[in-house]
Amino acid sequence: MRPVRFRTSKGTIGSMRQAVAWGVALALIVALAACGFVRWPLSVVKVGDSLNAAFGVSPRLHWSAPEAASFSALPWPSVRIAEARLDDAYGVNLLSAPAARLNLSLTDLLRGRFIPTGVILVSPEVTIDIDHPPFAGPAKGLVGPESAARKALAPLASLSLSNGVLRFVSAKRGVDALIDDVHGRFDGLTIGDQLRFNLSAVWRKMPIAVAGALDAPESAAKGAASRVVFALDSPLAKIAFGGSLVFGDAPGADGELTASIPSIAALTSFLGAQPPPVLAADDIAIKAKVKGGPDSLTLGDATLTSAGQTLEGALAISDLGLRPVISGTLAAETLALEPLLGPPERVFEPSGGWSTKPFAFAALRSFDLDLRLSASHLDIYGLRLADAAASAIVANGKLSATLLEAAAYGGRLQGEFGAAYLGRNLDLSARGELVGANLGAAIADFGPAVVTGTGGVKFALAASGGSPAAAIASLSGTASLEAADGAILGVNLEEALRRSRRRPIDVERDMRVGGTTFETFDASLALDNGRAEVEHGVMTSQGVKGGLSGVIDLGAQNWALQVSAMQTAAAGEQSQDAAHLTLDIAGPWSHPTIRAIGDAPTEPADDPPSH
Repeated sequence: MRPVRFRTSKGTIGSMRQAVAWGVALALIVALAACGFVRWPLSVVKVGDSLNAAFGVSPRLHWSAPEAASFSALPWPSVRIAEARLDDAYGVNLLSAPAARLNLSLTDLLRGRFIPTGVILVSPEVTIDIDHPPFAGPAKGLVGPESAARKALAPLASLSLSNGVLRFVSAKRGVDALIDDVHGRFDGLTIGDQLRFNLSAVWRKMPIAVAGALDAPESAAKGAASRVVFALDSPLAKIAFGGSLVFGDAPGADGELTASIPSIAALTSFLGAQPPPVLAADDIAIKAKVKGGPDSLTLGDATLTSAGQTLEGALAISDLGLRPVISGTLAAETLALEPLLGPPERVFEPSGGWSTKPFAFAALRSFDLDLRLSASHLDIYGLRLADAAASAIVANGKLSATLLEAAAYGGRLQGEFGAAYLGRNLDLSARGELVGANLGAAIADFGPAVVTGTGGVKFALAASGGSPAAAIASLSGTASLEAADGAILGVNLEEALRRSRRRPIDVERDMRVGGTTFETFDASLALDNGRAEVEHGVMTSQGVKGGLSGVIDLGAQNWALQVSAMQTAAAGEQSQDAAHLTLDIAGPWSHPTIRAIGDAPTEPADDPPSH
């Protein structure tokens, strides 16, 4: 058998050598890559020291040595640790995570140093006690100059949270809030750098996103002002703030705020709080310059919108969380109170009698108020005023509201209203004066227009009781009306007097056609225990002079009045053969009986003389 012989050339040998070289190189690359992904164990003490150094060797914060630590070079040089823990200067745990990854500085790694530039915490638990520094002031003796190690080492640049839990606690304020599913990142953790954050979380199944930046965290913690921007977005509230922030012994904020709450009821229910006791509107939007501290807040150049009502001005709120004290000045172009404060207290029962439901003024005991209000057009539960200026003061459960001036019904109106609890009873007082007004328009806003003319009304009343019915039963004071160049509608005294000269009158036929015009009409009432006695009542016109006397029982809603009328000559004096007429008006307000003295009673009137 012949031996086999191989012939080679120099080119063939060169190709084989090149192939072997590439194979060795590839094997080395694969080996190095494999080594790069391998986690090499590290000293947990050195890793803890590196973390503290990266945070600037702060005497206020301390990273404990983890339970385990390992290094891998790929895909980026990093250290993975188990059970990361950050404590404050007193050993109170602030942050713990079962796993964390520390991205290392490549430059420092080439120099042989393990310096973390960013930390990613997996499922961390973060506890923030707002009773402790920096929120309640810096810990004494723990803030000092930067150490040499802090200056020498590259500080931590970022901190990321993945699937974390954030807990806010305060024993003083009774706060213990747990926020789940926290994701996001803090950047600029370098000493002296701007701190930036962007986080999302879920709080009681409600998604929340917050973002912002703080220019100088260290200065803010020491009590110096630091520029801050902050934004919160959630279905329950949206808040944006830009200004300055201070922690330390006197924490506070100063800047511009924009906030909107689509449902106050939903937000307060979510927070486990009670909605404002007076405000009936369910939404509010605020844009203002704010300045505040732990127990006070000032809104300047503010625009407040609620229930479609917009107010501008300034407010100051103090004693937050206790018994708030609210003061300020607000103005509006057009303002209606009912959308803001809700419907008025129910005065009548559905049956028509006075309501026995207790007054709902208990909210007066929950806050103090000193507010001045002006409006070009003001609607007070149907009373429409123009160019109104008013004030409201609530102090120690006592309300004093003053209408300083306003245009109403072509005239001027001013008045006062007071309310204060005395035991279970509500003491009420009211005083008012309307002058130079269109009385027909004024009366028509509150009931049938029975009197027209130009004039005014004046009253001073007081009452006390636990319900409208009890208050009316105790009503006392005075009231008066003066009118000129008007008419009493639905009562034609002049026609009745003419017909009475020929025969007994038929009240329905002889008096209900047309009305009685007058030149002047004056009446005054004295009220006591819910009964209004007519002290003076005189009407004068060409051809007729009338007088009014009797009692109006407000509690029983009954009339007991007497009207006397007589014909007069052209000069106003009684003529020798003048006709006289006296009428009794008696019975319930809604269906009084009207009869001429000496005649049989007539059917109840369809339209009562007044209400």
